[in-house]
Amino acid sequence: METLRFDAVVIGGGEAGLAAAVKAAELGARVGLIESSSQLGGACVATGTLPSKTFSISTGMFETIKKAKSFGVRIDGPVSLDFQEVVASRNRLMKCDIGVIQSHLRSRKVTLVSGRAAFAAPDRIRVARADGTEAVIESSRTIVAAGSHPIHLPVLPVDGATVITTDEIVALASCPPRIVIIGAGIIGCEYAFIFRTFGADVTLIEKTGRALPGQDKDVVAAVEKELKRRGVALRFGTSVSACAAGLEGGRLVTTESGETFAADLVLTCVGRRPSTEDLGLEAPGVAVGGRGEIIVDECLETTGTGIFAAGDVLGRRMQSSTAILEGAVAAENALGGSRTIDERFVPGGIYTQPEIGSVGLTEDEAAAKGIPLIVGVCPYASLVKACSLQTFNPGFIKMLFDPSSHKLIGAHILGPESAEIIHNLVVAMRTGATAEDFVYSIYHHPSLSEGFREAARDALSKI
Repeated sequence: METLRFDAVVIGGGEAGLAAAVKAAELGARVGLIESSSQLGGACVATGTLPSKTFSISTGMFETIKKAKSFGVRIDGPVSLDFQEVVASRNRLMKCDIGVIQSHLRSRKVTLVSGRAAFAAPDRIRVARADGTEAVIESSRTIVAAGSHPIHLPVLPVDGATVITTDEIVALASCPPRIVIIGAGIIGCEYAFIFRTFGADVTLIEKTGRALPGQDKDVVAAVEKELKRRGVALRFGTSVSACAAGLEGGRLVTTESGETFAADLVLTCVGRRPSTEDLGLEAPGVAVGGRGEIIVDECLETTGTGIFAAGDVLGRRMQSSTAILEGAVAAENALGGSRTIDERFVPGGIYTQPEIGSVGLTEDEAAAKGIPLIVGVCPYASLVKACSLQTFNPGFIKMLFDPSSHKLIGAHILGPESAEIIHNLVVAMRTGATAEDFVYSIYHHPSLSEGFREAARDALSKI
């Protein structure tokens, strides 16, 4: 049995694992990266962030082109979306991304070990290779970044054909005429807009009373209104009670409220679970929670000696941006650092139509915690740039300030490029910017960012 020794070893080649491996190598460690899949990048590259954003970009561009005449641009002939070509563009982007990943690992001399990892001891990991052989990895420092997998509902057995998760969505050869999406969270809402733009009849079912649980209430109201305007059937406050085979193929989905919907495809988007079941975490004494999430302290260290964790295995914000920072921080701390992550400043980006960007508290969260606030709002209709883009409705910039210090404590943007410009407010929150800072800063005109000044001015008028 082959034995390999490293200064640090990373389990998982997704975004968190890659960031951890690169950071550890940059700090001078000899690094081994264990990955069971034949493809690096994890769910982000294969089935998650990259594919869904490729779809969103394509459908968004299609919507923009349909408005071309309003901008004085003539397009002769019909404009249409080609589902297969969109998937092909995703595949091209994926190859490019994987090439970049491999280049980063090569340049930092990270050793890739293919196979499934399981702890035998705190400093020893067994790797089962695809060819049936095994290797032993020895290291006093390990970062666990094994990712997550979709949650499967017993009432909705996934067959990969008529009932799928986001893991199988990139294998679709064509857009289904009728689709039922279970779960109106971030991914469910994104795909509701995507498939509706492709021309499918879409039904969105959510067990809670609203779409996008946890998001700002005004943002949610606007997104729900836009979904309805586009013809998406919304069914909130109910769950799926049965999913039977249809008479002419497809599925018949029945809800607890007694409605039945015919679908050519059922997409389940009910969340993800940390992939920690087969890692042998009991051997090194790594504690896990009720959902299989690895328990860590503020420095991302587990209860196992020399073992840290990052990314989806923590069961927190399952998003690539957070995983990347967590991976780097976990590696830094594994090699002697003591850095922490302040989750007050984690941005959120949701690629619905219109797009959503957010950071910090919502009004409901502030109320639940008894935190006073002043809200300032700038409708996109008052921004010249938004009007010129013909995207002023229903967009807005909403900023929450502390009434005593006037510091920014939350922000929520609905409109084009909101997931991009929200980063300006992330930095502003980290540095303690006040409403006055926004009001007396200079913004390029015309720009969407001018809305920061107007929202802050609106808040100050209420103090």
